[in-house]
Parts: sequence; structure tokens; C-alpha cells
Amino acid sequence: MAFGDAAGEQTREERLEIARRYRERRGAELRALAATRVEGEILAAGEFSTVPTEAIASVPLLGMALLPLARRRRRRDGLGLAPAILLALTASEVHALALERAGIRRDEAAVTPARAWPRSGVRAERAGRAFMRDVVLLHLPERSGPLKLYAPTLRTNPWSAEVVRLLGGDAPEPLDLGSDKDREAHPDSGIP
Repeated sequence: MAFGDAAGEQTREERLEIARRYRERRGAELRALAATRVEGEILAAGEFSTVPTEAIASVPLLGMALLPLARRRRRRDGLGLAPAILLALTASEVHALALERAGIRRDEAAVTPARAWPRSGVRAERAGRAFMRDVVLLHLPERSGPLKLYAPTLRTNPWSAEVVRLLGGDAPEPLDLGSDKDREAHPDSGIP
């Protein structure tokens, strides 16, 4: 089979099915990871960063020089959160878990509890873009100003977008991964 051979390429329906399975699997992985350290049912879990380190590092020459400053600024946030965190929501609390990669694969990670707040006192708001990431402001009960977090673009990151929406913020709904059959059965649904 040659590259680009129509007989060997995936159909649109097959690609959508792969995307649906990945979305479900990754969401379950994040909730299961949070459940190792949080009691109660995990309603949503999403990955965030306290500093835009990968975005800063992508700036030629200057980026590598700015990384230590960004890390030092993170320590001054007063919360001592790790650079990578998993925000997990239960019915009554918001948990920030330090996210440590156990290997080079994304799915090999461990979490340790960092902070928790009553969910009723926490709200999130989407505040634009920083390089290739979305900025999310997390308003916490013990802080006068919001905590600035960074997330992969919420348009393609349904897990973090769900956390933002559940905390009262404006985040895009996940891309519709409806099947061709769904689109044909419901032509007015907006499925592309």
C-alpha cells in the first residue's frame, strides 16, 4: 500500500471514532489519577500550568534566559504550587494536585495533594491567550487577586475546558465528534 493510497487511508468515520475513544479514555485517565489522592467522586479533572514555561522556552535565545525568572515568579504566588497541576473537582471541593511526569509518555504520571478549597468559593475565568496557551484566572477565597494558570487551548482540550465551565467560566464546548450517521439523521444539528 502506497502513501496516499485511497484504499489504505482511514475514513472520516474511522478518524472520528479514534478521536471519540481518545477523548473518553483521556478523561477517564485524568479522573482516575485524581481519584488516587482525592476522596469522593471526581466530576472533572484538567491539566494546567502555573507558568507558561514551554511557551517561554519557544522564544529563540531569550526564552531560555527567561525560564528561571518564570519559575521564581511561580514560587512567589504564595501558594507554592508545582509548575504542572491537575485541578480536580468534586461536588464540594476544588483540589490542586501537583502533577509529576513519571516518564516521557503523557499517560505516565503521579499526583500529590497540594491545596484544596471549598468549591463554592472558587471561580474560573478565561482571560485570553499567552503564546500558544489559554490563560485561565482562578479566583480563590484566600487571595485578593486571581491565580493565573495556563492550559493548552481550551478549544481542543475538553478536560480543562470542563473544569473552567464547572467553575463558572466561559470555555468552548468540546468539538462535536458526531458520526456521519448522526449528521445524516439530524441535518439541522450543526455537526460538520
